[in-house]
Amino acid sequence: MKSSLIDIILNSEKRKNVLLLLMEGEKSREEIKTSLNVTSTALIPQIKKLKEHGLVIQNGDYYILTNMGKVLVANMLPLLNAVDVFEENSNFWLNRNLNGIPESILKRFGELGNCVIIEPDLNYLFEFPKEFTENITKSSYVMAFNAYFHPEYPALYSSLAEKGIDFSLVTTNSVRERMEKDYSEDIKKLMSFENTEMFVSSEMTGLATLVTTDRFLFLCFFNNQGHYDHTILMSFDNNALKWSKELFSYFKDKAENIS
Repeated sequence: MKSSLIDIILNSEKRKNVLLLLMEGEKSREEIKTSLNVTSTALIPQIKKLKEHGLVIQNGDYYILTNMGKVLVANMLPLLNAVDVFEENSNFWLNRNLNGIPESILKRFGELGNCVIIEPDLNYLFEFPKEFTENITKSSYVMAFNAYFHPEYPALYSSLAEKGIDFSLVTTNSVRERMEKDYSEDIKKLMSFENTEMFVSSEMTGLATLVTTDRFLFLCFFNNQGHYDHTILMSFDNNALKWSKELFSYFKDKAENIS
């Protein structure tokens, strides 16, 4: 009985890796063997199955994805990437509130690949990770969404603006009120710079903090109980930065400008 295309694509790690490799372009048998660290004995039967199902064609010693193969692999990638993101830190994601992220961006969750989960150190609970402090002042722009108030944010944000870094901030009403009440001088200083803009959002979201720059992504969620447990996600991956910028733009576009 002929196997289904789903079985052919997903039920063999070797076949899946061959297809992903061929997305880069045609490859010779030797290039495939070297890239995937497999022998001819292990590789040839898998390529034969891919050819039988119309996913790969052979031109001399080179293998190429068919048009059908290109379509199927292109649609397979977002699923595989999302599985990788969730599987690598499954305990973390099982207790994160992802509400409030628009469906169009949530569908591309696999773009958060190559991320690092930083667990809180109770002795330094309100200190930013070294990766954050070392990179934020080197950024050419900073975009931040805050639904959770951190006492270091007002001074940090005003110092970034003072350095000439383009800064855009979206907060919830409760965070804005706390900043204006207890950190009014920092907020006045922040708003005095021309390279700064501030918005207030009424969106309900499980996202606690988003800081995205041209260098890194800093992301925190409330857990499923609505609490903030100081667990942080960071990434320096270009796809993750693009994803986070689009998420910030979503909140900014729906917020009220108070600059």
